Amino acid sequence: KKMKLDALSTQNKILQLRQKLAEKATETSRLYIVLLLVMLGVIVLWLLRLKHSQLRFRRLARHDGLTEVFNRQHFLDETERTLQRLHKTGSNACLVMLDLDHFKQVNDNYGHAAGDKVLQRTVATCRGELRGSDVFGRLGGEEFGILMPACSPEQGLEIASRIRSVVAAMVIELEPGTSVTVSASFGLACSDHSGYVLGQLFSDADAALYRAKS
Repeated sequence: KKMKLDALSTQNKILQLRQKLAEKATETSRLYIVLLLVMLGVIVLWLLRLKHSQLRFRRLARHDGLTEVFNRQHFLDETERTLQRLHKTGSNACLVMLDLDHFKQVNDNYGHAAGDKVLQRTVATCRGELRGSDVFGRLGGEEFGILMPACSPEQGLEIASRIRSVVAAMVIELEPGTSVTVSASFGLACSDHSGYVLGQLFSDADAALYRAKS
């Protein structure tokens, strides 16, 4: 009887050990699963941040940091592609170049922060008058370009004149009690006269802008 009791006791201990081992194995499996989920979460988070950084760098490569319109190079690239497409379909296009008048005086009298505010407000005002298909970019400093696809010379002149009026009507508050107004000169060139070559359109629009400035 004693031997049987000892044998049963031994079997009971073995069963208890097996149960503990099974519990430990389950606990270890859970820890592995949690660790795997954490690693997957870290990887997904890293990929999302990488994608966000790529999109941010791509946007910075294409857009002007201050005004958020296309920068010069991307504006030229986008204008070139659009002109090639319009040439194939035979659709007209107008290129508008605009330049703020006496902008240096704003920077000299009120500082560059005020000049930045004027540029941002001007861009926002222009955007309100443009169509969704229009290509808008900053060429440098206070000079901007607008390509208007499927636009006749009469329509281009009307849109440019309207933008010129709303820009001249702006009252930009720099700080409480201090506000400025600005005006802009415009040069317009159209594909029915200048063709679809970007260089010629730019040259004609720039010459018209120069005459407007004079």
